[in-house]
Amino acid sequence: MSRCRGSAIVLTMLLLVVLSALGMYVVSAPVGTGESVGRRHRAAVARNMARAGANAAIARFPAVSPGEAPYVRRIPVGSNLTGRYSVTSRKAGGGIVGGSAGGSGFEEYDLVSVGSVTNLTDGDARVVARIRYGPDPAGPRARILKWEESGPR
Repeated sequence: MSRCRGSAIVLTMLLLVVLSALGMYVVSAPVGTGESVGRRHRAAVARNMARAGANAAIARFPAVSPGEAPYVRRIPVGSNLTGRYSVTSRKAGGGIVGGSAGGSGFEEYDLVSVGSVTNLTDGDARVVARIRYGPDPAGPRARILKWEESGPR
């Protein structure tokens, strides 16, 4: 019986090392499957493309004028992904919505930006914004009145 003394400590230490290694593996393993992570990434890219298109059109206002063909841009996003946005705008219902002395006023426009990415089966992301464009002491400017997003999550 004296030959087996201390073997319990050695076996306990060995078990502790094995369980620690198993725990590190489980913690470092990815949570989702590869396909769902890729789909989420593509959906996020499509959302960001729609946002980028809306912001680019607002920055270029009034160069992106109502009634013309959509403002379209393609941007490489990764090694095998290409993002795209398409922006259209039109004058909102009433035309002149306010004014200051001299008859100059603000005009409201509805802007729709659609973002997409290659291999996204859930559909496109969409941003709908209402813009008020008009005079400002520092020069004409566009102001965002409404901003709604929809699309895959």
